[in-house]
Amino acid sequence: MANETSSATLDGRWTQIRAHKRVIAKVKLMVEWEENNKRQSVKAFTMDVSHSGCLAVVGADLKLAQEVRLIHRESGSATDARVVWKDPRTWDVGLELLKPDAGFWKL
Repeated sequence: MANETSSATLDGRWTQIRAHKRVIAKVKLMVEWEENNKRQSVKAFTMDVSHSGCLAVVGADLKLAQEVRLIHRESGSATDARVVWKDPRTWDVGLELLKPDAGFWKL
């Protein structure tokens, strides 16, 4: 029971920390960035999205605070983002939109 209370408290704290409510959604993206004066790109997809960013699976070793360009593969719209979190064991990354726009996701 202590673990349940502890878990509920942690979930509540994360809810307060998050700037916007998240929605589970798989949006196909291209992620682009500059590396060694060359444009790099890789396919990615979101696991959840919010007005201000997303949790995505990106098949590249992005760095914390790295700025990238997100391109919505269905609509072609693009926006700039920054890596704000990454899982050290997987390709999961948290991306913050530099100019938040819930309409970017086309949901």
